[in-house]
Amino acid sequence: MARLIYVPVVHSAAEMGSAAPGYKAAFVARYGESKWVERSAEFDAIWGAIADAIKTLGFDLKHVKLYQDSLPVCGRENDLVRDLASQGSRNHQLLESLVREGATLVGTESPALLLDEYKLLQSPERTEAQAAALLEARDRFIAEKIDATLRDDEDAILFIGALHKVTKFLPQRIKVEYLAVRGQ
Repeated sequence: MARLIYVPVVHSAAEMGSAAPGYKAAFVARYGESKWVERSAEFDAIWGAIADAIKTLGFDLKHVKLYQDSLPVCGRENDLVRDLASQGSRNHQLLESLVREGATLVGTESPALLLDEYKLLQSPERTEAQAAALLEARDRFIAEKIDATLRDDEDAILFIGALHKVTKFLPQRIKVEYLAVRGQ
């Protein structure tokens, strides 16, 4: 039976690309610079705890596959992770470290669905129903990708945003375990 460690994540500004400066400015305007610094420290603590918790699983990383929210199937997955890691994303720094130790990074999402989401986020006419339908389509694609690439004798880690419900669409042959961590 395949095993999937499910790691719910909250995205940081480093993963927001060109939207990050606007996000930070809006956050600071509303809550203040000290809250931004505090929030950044909390994110660092959470990612440190996630990294520590993964180490305690005792995986032979040569037999572990890594799946990442918003990582398109494109043939350049390692480059994309490296770029985001260099921009300060703790999530992607952890992925990069796990790959260096032998884990296999797998393109996880449909580029077309990610583009649809980007367009929907830009649309002033978007509805909750459209967003929910698109999220479900992404979850189905992710589940199908995991099912197609994860063998019964392998372990995997899925780093996924908290709104996703990928497990709903995974086959029974994949045992899901949730990684629970506490921030400092």
